[in-house]
Amino acid sequence: MRIALFTTCLGDLFAQEAVLSTARLLRRFGHSLTLPKQSCCGQPSINSGFPEESRPFVASYLGEFQDADAVVVPSGSCAAMLRHGLAQFFPGDPDAEALAERTYEITQFLLDVQGLERPQGHFAARAIYHESCHLSHWLHQTGRAQRLLAGIEGLELLEFPEPQLCCGFGGTFAIHFPELSVAMADEKVTQMPETAPDLLVASDQGCLMQLGGRLEALGRSTRPMHVAVLLDAAGVGA
Repeated sequence: MRIALFTTCLGDLFAQEAVLSTARLLRRFGHSLTLPKQSCCGQPSINSGFPEESRPFVASYLGEFQDADAVVVPSGSCAAMLRHGLAQFFPGDPDAEALAERTYEITQFLLDVQGLERPQGHFAARAIYHESCHLSHWLHQTGRAQRLLAGIEGLELLEFPEPQLCCGFGGTFAIHFPELSVAMADEKVTQMPETAPDLLVASDQGCLMQLGGRLEALGRSTRPMHVAVLLDAAGVGA
């Protein structure tokens, strides 16, 4: 397939490793990659209460990514925004509807398009997986990324006792309500086992930044890792 990679703002500025790992995974499965002109997905303005300010970003996505067989995004949050933004701002537009249908978060693509149910790979670590709110509730992917991780030899996968708890990032929510945001993150972090896992894994860089920052501030040894980086390091698709 001819796949366009949507890198996301956080991927471009803070998580280049996740973007590169996503690209390597897709190439291993024989796909060719393109990198169309990028913009923000438009989510910050919607989060801040200015939905119309998001329209130009979604319009740019519709124009620039139209030629790809599929678009893959290393973020459940941005993938969800693009899918729903196309429906919100361009209702009844067949091109927008088709592009929304072929826009995928990376683990969603590997499961639904690549058909990768039990990947072959090895990565020795104890990891706990955080499922982002948008991946779960907007993309309806609850519990699915764990199926990929469960197939990795040597990886002990732990669960949060209350996996539905938000990390507290929420894009601009963390800026407007910092004290509440930190309290939510700390509640999540304190649910980790006493014997700290090596890794905190998630599909969204915003969640990893939020929880990783609190882990460091609280003196916890667990380090954040994007799910694509783990799958890449495990040799999936090699």
